[in-house]
Amino acid sequence: MVKAIIFDLDGTLCNTIEDIRTGLNAMLTKLGYKTRSRADVIKFINNGAKTLVRRALPKEVQGVEFIVDSALEVYTNEYAKCYCEFTEAYNGIEYMLAELKRKGYKLAVFSNKQDKFVKDIISRLFNKKLFSEVLGQSAFPAKPDPTGLHYIAKQLGVKLSSCVYVGDSDVDIKTAQNADIEIIGCDWGYRGEEFLRSWGAVRIAKRPEDVVEHIQLIELEEQKRREERKRARRNRLARAYGEDVAEETDENDSKTAEAQETTTQGEPEITAEEETDITNE
Repeated sequence: MVKAIIFDLDGTLCNTIEDIRTGLNAMLTKLGYKTRSRADVIKFINNGAKTLVRRALPKEVQGVEFIVDSALEVYTNEYAKCYCEFTEAYNGIEYMLAELKRKGYKLAVFSNKQDKFVKDIISRLFNKKLFSEVLGQSAFPAKPDPTGLHYIAKQLGVKLSSCVYVGDSDVDIKTAQNADIEIIGCDWGYRGEEFLRSWGAVRIAKRPEDVVEHIQLIELEEQKRREERKRARRNRLARAYGEDVAEETDENDSKTAEAQETTTQGEPEITAEEETDITNE
């Protein structure tokens, strides 16, 4: 069963590209380099701030580490001046998050953006009750390394296999694949459905509310797989020991599944009062 949904930030929860471009071009201008277009910046993002800066620099200096490190420091200072100027949540995101929270799922954020900016953007734009864990680029390797997902699952108190990742890029898809968990691609982000499918995404959400439907579908598919496994086991036992043993085992399996569902249930559903807070605050 799905216990937690983990979201990317840039291009998934929030449209952040104009502020990233502003900070990046301020850096390039200060260093005497040519500025970059929006399309350029979209190509450069998703692998962390240092890679973003490296890709934005002229090719002849991209491999010179002290230049890249110096440019990263300038970018960080410039982005700190503008990172919430135009950044905003996509339409429908807050409703989708509140609906998932109401259904009892634990919610988290895992981004390659610098950790301090991720945490501040989330705290400014979303109700503090929504997310149980927020993690940006820090001591953990950047995505698509899945280490951060393992850490988040541990902090949430759930198995990683019970998590679903939601993102808008090839990096997000590879991160989920490396973690061996479900990925839902976001068509409203910086890349479209065709791009996401070309990288292996099967589930595509065209609108934020579609994420809720995809989660429900994943739950139904998992329930069907459990029932098929149970039926196959029952058939094997029936062939080996007869119907009585198979029926007894089937009944015990049902009781065990019910007990496990009770003891491993995710975050309890929020009250009507808390739902009002989440929607209105």
